[in-house]
Amino acid sequence: MIHALLATVILSQTYSRSRQVELDTTSQCLWWKENTTIVYRINSDGNAETPGDTEFTAIQRAFGTWQTELAGCASLTLQEGPRTSSRQATYDSTVDPPAANENIILFRQRRCAGVAPNGDACWSDGSCGSKYDCWQYTEGAIAITTTSFSPRNAQVFDSDIELNTPSFIFTTVDSPPCVRGSETVNCIATDVQNTMTHEVGHLLGLAHINDAASTMNPRAVTGELTKRVLDPGSKKFVCDVYPKGQASKTCFIPKLGIESGKLAKTGCTEVPGLTMLALGAWLSRRRKR
Repeated sequence: MIHALLATVILSQTYSRSRQVELDTTSQCLWWKENTTIVYRINSDGNAETPGDTEFTAIQRAFGTWQTELAGCASLTLQEGPRTSSRQATYDSTVDPPAANENIILFRQRRCAGVAPNGDACWSDGSCGSKYDCWQYTEGAIAITTTSFSPRNAQVFDSDIELNTPSFIFTTVDSPPCVRGSETVNCIATDVQNTMTHEVGHLLGLAHINDAASTMNPRAVTGELTKRVLDPGSKKFVCDVYPKGQASKTCFIPKLGIESGKLAKTGCTEVPGLTMLALGAWLSRRRKR
């Protein structure tokens, strides 16, 4: 019993960083430049199913949870910008400076399967979501964070978060938990703050970790609220990677001669029950789940 408890405590203080090549521990970690103010903008449409403006408050609280940790030991700052009408979860590499791209959070209201023609090229290049304003990923993904980064050194320039409204009922209440299969907005189904706290971890550069006590665990059951609170490992990541007064910590110095300026994609997803949580895409660009 004592040994088992000790193992759990040690595990909960670990974290895993997102990399240029997913699951390749020899590739560079993703990182934001020190002293960056990451301005996020919530799409003004919000989510029609969520009562009032409570979804906006839940998203703000999720970012606020991370900002509290950043303020204590880190050089990064998360700041809410004006709400945006844009529904383009994309990165424009021609924008100068790159930081002028918007970091957008939005709820997708319909599946791409019903609106994007089968022969459209967007199915192969992953652009259907922004082209037709629809959810283009697997139905089992609660959310997707798409992060754009430099293929030369893995510096992050942009990160967008999409939530899967066609497949999940997003809620903002604190109790009671819904019975799976009977979800409504009056009980905890897929909690917005719980989901967004996980996704902001991806935005900052965290990958999934197989630890049930971690904010970055890829699974979320119906009625879950535990990811609203950061685990020790996620807190440690903030201080380790973005130490105040120092340069952001990368994993190694990239080899010379790597081509720069391309845009790549990756991402990840969060889902209830036995499904998985969503992660980001990159400049190169990526999505995880």
